Amino acid sequence: MPASDESKGIALEVRYSTGRPVELADLGESFRALGKQYENFVHRHGFEQPGNARLYVSEVRTGSIIILLKSLLEQGSMVLKDIDVLAGFMTNLYDLIEYFRTQKSKPPAEITRDDATRLSRIVEPTAKDGSGAISFTFIGNTAPIAITNNIIINNETANAIQNNVRRFLGPAIPDPGSFQREVLYLEQMRGDPKSKVGDRGIIERFSTKPVKLHFMTPESKAAVLDRPYPFKVAHVIDGQVSTAKGEPALYKVTNVHETLGTTSKQKPAKKPAKRATAGRTKKKRV
Repeated sequence: MPASDESKGIALEVRYSTGRPVELADLGESFRALGKQYENFVHRHGFEQPGNARLYVSEVRTGSIIILLKSLLEQGSMVLKDIDVLAGFMTNLYDLIEYFRTQKSKPPAEITRDDATRLSRIVEPTAKDGSGAISFTFIGNTAPIAITNNIIINNETANAIQNNVRRFLGPAIPDPGSFQREVLYLEQMRGDPKSKVGDRGIIERFSTKPVKLHFMTPESKAAVLDRPYPFKVAHVIDGQVSTAKGEPALYKVTNVHETLGTTSKQKPAKKPAKRATAGRTKKKRV
């Protein structure tokens, strides 16, 4: 495709260096996530109104997979504004990559779960290709501003990013609905089987934090309370999970199957019997 005068201006070049054919679905998801991240950046920093911020393919070049992306803001936007937006986005992308490149204890407040998820999708084609790499290059910059002009991610870095994203996200957020045979650990319980408040427990597949429990019947609660040492064992249950703001908020327990790791009260060990000592009987003198 011949380069137009417009494509000679400010643009973002994305280059996929591949060692094997790239799955079309992975490539599409990578570009979709990149476009969504750009749109979110523009809206979050007040550059443009929703619906006006998009990245468009302006040129496809020969080589590996080289795509030239341009920011087409509203017609009234000035060139300097285009520079501000793409330069800011490059810096934002660089900071995001640098954070997830190595595991860190505390994330910056501005990094969201959506940011992390989108970055993982952006690097997916490279993570699957042992010889692959992806680079982002800011081109056409003649303004006196200092930015990160080039970002390169190889296969090793892409996998490290995805691993650290998984740690950052933690357990998968459950979809509201029913579940079967999940393991429940009790955190707090009311002794009355008919009580419907004050019960809390942990289901590690959904969250490592205690969540409110609601036993749907007195029998299901009694099935837990009647087991020996209910706080020291795991309970295999059926139920439903409800979420609030993407986090588990309520577990409804409908059935209790069994307990795991049952603790039985041990009887104290018997003391060994004392051995009788044979003593000589002295004869009495007459």
